[in-house]
Amino acid sequence: MAGDSRVQAKMIAPQYMLGEESLSYDQIPGWHQRATAFSMPDLPAVWGWGKVRTTTSSFIQLAVESARKTLTSSAQPVDTVIFCSTSLPAETNEQTRLLCAFADALDLNQADIIGVTLGRCTNLLKGVRIAQARIACGQSKEILLVASDCMADPKQRLENFALFSDGAASCVITSSDDTRPGFHILASAEKQDLTTIARGLSSALSIAVNQQLFAETQILISDVSRIFHTNVYLPLCNLNERQAGYGAEQLFTDNIVRMGHCFSADPLINLIDADVSGLLPDRGIFQLAASIPGARASVLLQRRKAK
Repeated sequence: MAGDSRVQAKMIAPQYMLGEESLSYDQIPGWHQRATAFSMPDLPAVWGWGKVRTTTSSFIQLAVESARKTLTSSAQPVDTVIFCSTSLPAETNEQTRLLCAFADALDLNQADIIGVTLGRCTNLLKGVRIAQARIACGQSKEILLVASDCMADPKQRLENFALFSDGAASCVITSSDDTRPGFHILASAEKQDLTTIARGLSSALSIAVNQQLFAETQILISDVSRIFHTNVYLPLCNLNERQAGYGAEQLFTDNIVRMGHCFSADPLINLIDADVSGLLPDRGIFQLAASIPGARASVLLQRRKAK
């Protein structure tokens, strides 16, 4: 089991915000043509096609709403913000405008703001790793981590690996000795091999990440109570995670049908929902994980009672 001396960071006040409108998969514009183009038969129960969430606002507004809930719950000022998104525009003046809108809404104009943009659906977990490192080395005391994305073209909500929803998730990363309730970060790891992108999701990268995580914490894969992965289609999720060594009872697939794929926010959203549903055992070990073609990122968490 992981030694307390190595646990230096803690996740508190996790929250999320989804797009305000719920659509069935067959209400997505052009869904049938997209499915046909991907050679996907109309078998919703097989794929896990269900609902998606859409917004008429923006990914910045969703980020503000989720972050505001986190900051209210954490009740402490933050000195750093890590903003994770694939939706940021390329034009720098527009980036600055959006950044200012986010900071103004939350009174964070003096915070150090860091962007994480290139990891696609691993962005949030990459952000956790950056936050963990900054807490450990003393560069930050209290970090707001937020991930937010929206699908710009509604016709692209149906992809060959997932149904996309608009959504945001957030939390605060702070020191492990903080007395507020939350999850201790036991370890984190990621692996990347861009030469394997054409092969799709890689269980080999998942296994390599786990070898690092489990060696550091001295646990076995069977010690993981639940793994909270991204909400890709059911067959892809089951294939990738089962090949990595997880049992069916360790997976959390409820939200694949309920809300689809909220970009990099899925693992945190799924953790929150499992907690609300009473599915997290006391002192259980919980794994957040995200795979994309060519990369895997993961974080091990444990909730401990305050001393």
